[in-house]
Amino acid sequence: MGKTSGRAAGFIEANGTSFYYEACGEGEPLLLIHGLNLDTRMWAEQLSAFSERYRVISFDLRGMGQTPNAEEPFTLYDDARAVLQGLGIAAAHVVGHSFGSVVAQELVLAYPEMVKSLVLVSPTLTGYPRSERRMQDFARFVEIYETGTKEETVEMSARMWFDGPGQAARDESQQARAKYLQMTAHAYDLPKLKNPPLWLAPPPIERLEEIAVPTLVIAGQKDYEDFQKMAEELEARIPNAEKILLPDSAHLPPMDQAPVFNRIVLSFLEQARQ
Repeated sequence: MGKTSGRAAGFIEANGTSFYYEACGEGEPLLLIHGLNLDTRMWAEQLSAFSERYRVISFDLRGMGQTPNAEEPFTLYDDARAVLQGLGIAAAHVVGHSFGSVVAQELVLAYPEMVKSLVLVSPTLTGYPRSERRMQDFARFVEIYETGTKEETVEMSARMWFDGPGQAARDESQQARAKYLQMTAHAYDLPKLKNPPLWLAPPPIERLEEIAVPTLVIAGQKDYEDFQKMAEELEARIPNAEKILLPDSAHLPPMDQAPVFNRIVLSFLEQARQ
């Protein structure tokens, strides 16, 4: 077990922008990649728990958190690679949440030598069809975004993603939910990306069988149906993958069930290292 060291934070200049990062602990590197409209703050419980055994790194994707936009074309997998290289890391275990799971998938396919194992949380497959319920809720979200207040928009986002579709907010998750609201409100105050990322071609959905590292897929049973189906497809098509379904989580297991999530991931990482 590695000895926990003090937390470091700063910026890495690369690919035309400045990536905000946080790092903590010693041992094998473990990279955490957050979801859309979130930032490094979603990993607070993981930085503390994982840094007892690993060198844990999280960073803000460009245009989110404290990482600015940039004018020139970019790829998300090259951004992740640049953060690792900027910290002198040749290879790492990688955890990606939702949109961040796309970054993780692209990274392992573009630079397989840089990824030791993969944890895909509430994962997304670019090009996979959305469920009817998610499309209906998203249409309602767009209506609120265009005609309502920022507070109403952020609350609708929390109902969709933190609570889960049709679910009531849980008393035991109020502190984590408040942090989600804070991050999401911050995201809506930031300038929008002027140009979308250039996606890996062919995309991961056509290449899952190429992923050769140990892979854990984690999904929440209270999440939208299509995310559960994407998790099933990832488990079925990635050669060395296993899936765990959390009955009490929606889309944010690292936040709404942090102790359970942390135990599962640490157990998987120990097996992956053997």
